[in-house]
Amino acid sequence: MNLPSLRSSIGSFAGFVLLAGCATKDAFVLDSDLPVPADTVARVTTDVERDRGRLVRVNTVFAGSVDDPTRRLETLETRFKTVGWVSLGTTATGSTAVCFFTKSGRSCQVRVVRNELDPAMSRIAYRLVPVAPERDGTEDPGPPATSAEPARDG
Repeated sequence: MNLPSLRSSIGSFAGFVLLAGCATKDAFVLDSDLPVPADTVARVTTDVERDRGRLVRVNTVFAGSVDDPTRRLETLETRFKTVGWVSLGTTATGSTAVCFFTKSGRSCQVRVVRNELDPAMSRIAYRLVPVAPERDGTEDPGPPATSAEPARDG
């Protein structure tokens, strides 16, 4: 093998290693459609409930670095939308950002809170709950209100 072909082979191999090393697989909470925030560690997960294999209820908290809660939530919003969630909009203060997402009869509140003393110890919390189905875009008001007490005079 001559030197130019050896360089070409090494260059091709290095490019392959670089591509393989940069390709990251998105992680999801408990094998569901809730994307795990990048560069975080799961701290606690409770109230897990599935319906026919689909995750319908969970509370989970991740710890990680958050310098700007709004920007961090915008990144998460993009990931949620990529897997079919619909954003209901973000509300934010200087240290907290919150967004609700809906999908397939479920609602997920995502709350990003920057730790003011140590941003590297911030938290991102998910609260997934099932929601009642709506008909024609309006909620069912239920039966009309009636009095359980008979009318009394005087």
